[in-house]
Amino acid sequence: MSFLSRLKVVPQFPSYKGPYTVASFELEIPVSSLPTCQRPPASAENVSTVQFRVFYPTAQKYKPADAENAPPNPPSGDTTEYNGAVHGAGNGVTNGGVADGIDDVNVPVDTSEKPATNGGWMPGWFSRSSSTATKSVYWLPEPHQREYLSGYARFLGAGSGLAELISYIPRILHHIALPAISQAPLLPSNTDFKFPTVLFSHGLGGTRLAYSHLCGSIASYGTIVIAPEHRDGSAPVTFIKPSSSPLSSETEITGATPKPAEPSAQRIQVDYTNYPHQISDVTAEGRNRQLEIRLWELSVIYSALTQLDLGQTPTGTQMFDADTPLRDELLGQFKDKLDIREPGRMIWAGHSFGSATMIQLMKSVYYGSRSAAPTDEEPLFIPDPVVPRGAGQKGACSLGEQITDKSPLMLLDIWCLPLLSARTRPLWKLPLPQVQNGNADRVLAIMSDEFFRWRENLRGVRRILSEDPGRRRGGPEHKVFEQWDKKGEFHPENDVATPAVEVTGQQIVAPMTNKSPSPALQEEKKAGKEKRVQFWYVKDSAHLSQSDFGVLFPRAIKRAKEPERILDYNVRAACQWLRECGYEKQIAEYGGEGEKLDEMKLGEKEKGDNIFAEDTDSWVKIQLEG
Repeated sequence: MSFLSRLKVVPQFPSYKGPYTVASFELEIPVSSLPTCQRPPASAENVSTVQFRVFYPTAQKYKPADAENAPPNPPSGDTTEYNGAVHGAGNGVTNGGVADGIDDVNVPVDTSEKPATNGGWMPGWFSRSSSTATKSVYWLPEPHQREYLSGYARFLGAGSGLAELISYIPRILHHIALPAISQAPLLPSNTDFKFPTVLFSHGLGGTRLAYSHLCGSIASYGTIVIAPEHRDGSAPVTFIKPSSSPLSSETEITGATPKPAEPSAQRIQVDYTNYPHQISDVTAEGRNRQLEIRLWELSVIYSALTQLDLGQTPTGTQMFDADTPLRDELLGQFKDKLDIREPGRMIWAGHSFGSATMIQLMKSVYYGSRSAAPTDEEPLFIPDPVVPRGAGQKGACSLGEQITDKSPLMLLDIWCLPLLSARTRPLWKLPLPQVQNGNADRVLAIMSDEFFRWRENLRGVRRILSEDPGRRRGGPEHKVFEQWDKKGEFHPENDVATPAVEVTGQQIVAPMTNKSPSPALQEEKKAGKEKRVQFWYVKDSAHLSQSDFGVLFPRAIKRAKEPERILDYNVRAACQWLRECGYEKQIAEYGGEGEKLDEMKLGEKEKGDNIFAEDTDSWVKIQLEG
């Protein structure tokens, strides 16, 4: 591996720029073990578990075995040399994991009498440290790295035979590692402090690790990010492990193909399902099935998070490459630490199909629970009314209580096609709850240059973010969003020219008139205090620039320039937006590498560092309707 490092053959991630070291683990939880009466859709009858990866800040110092790359897979059955002191009991914080002169400290400093400062962080704590390398997190999901590589090859158009061959040669991609530590302790904080919690939904071809740099970067500023892997046929491939199957250390680490006699041979494989990028009955039916599964999975994962926050580990929960004591020790640190017990505090995010998923979830729960949506068509999702509660503890919010008109919603490269069917039509016509009720600034939408130039999709996105998406605009360019029987291609190469448009710079602005806003919004407009959706795009960026593919394989993403810059804009905007949404005492200011906790001023803004203040050569505001 060191030889490959010197040759620079293995693609590498840049480091996270936040002040905290990032740790990660993944869970697979049986649906039957969760307190939910949400019935799975018929298309999810074989989906017996939910799976997600967690990114979070830690006090452990990141020490890869190789100075330039993470270590190769450890020897099967022996991970001792890679564990180091990651799983020490109750370790404290080291000023963001970057404090100097503490490498030989083996005993945490007693800080029981120290006051809490900086929004809840406890300065002065020290973590155990060790010269042993920290355990790595690999980008291709384990234990099925070869199968995922083959799945990506098929997703990109290779035939089954060629994809199988690619999965064997070369194995260099198996060694791509995240700049994160596997299964390190959660960064300690005072008793009342809670971490902002983000639930991120991936797009087509995505996995629980395909957006690791975006998720890890946001986590490095002080959040917990949950990245599910959807089992709806949108991932290149995914596997469902029956809850009765134990974790095999050898199989999990090496990625060896399970033998028939092994319990893991019972796995269920879900391959990528390809649907045409066109408006048709076949596509609508297929995307509706996928949305049904996705919405149900997100509701189940939310239920799982409420249990973990209450300190209850669902029966049968499996943590990759961890025994039960380690799993329980690590999950126990998340008790009372997720900021999800109050309505509107959970942060929802997604990319492409994931953005469409989050839009549909937001509207399904908000309007469904209020009986405001038309009922002509069978809804894709009805929220679970059950409120999980722990004995003698303050109960968690149900999903219907959690999603409000103030819920933060981050949408990256919104893709409209999955929302253009008869079953999604009723909710398509209704505005986002945040926009309808004067909280539009709780929505952040960031487009790539590639999707910004796709005018047909952009018109749909601007509708989604408007106060009245269902209002008729007229003109042939709007038929796709108004005549729901219209069939045809929906992709950039088949765009309908927009007549009579005003062109401002590179922004296409169609002439239109809005209906009268609500009384509350009218008062805000009169007072000049109207809240608006933050709607931006990054120049010279591609659709895949918001995923890991942009930074790992920049030569393959030809439309993008400076992939790290593109992701930095997304992360910087996300952090500032969240601080403006009420998390200013929980999320660090964007400020580059090396910033220590005791030097940070949480809750204060640096002058001249407002990314939403004005356009730049690379960061451009998109005009909303009206």
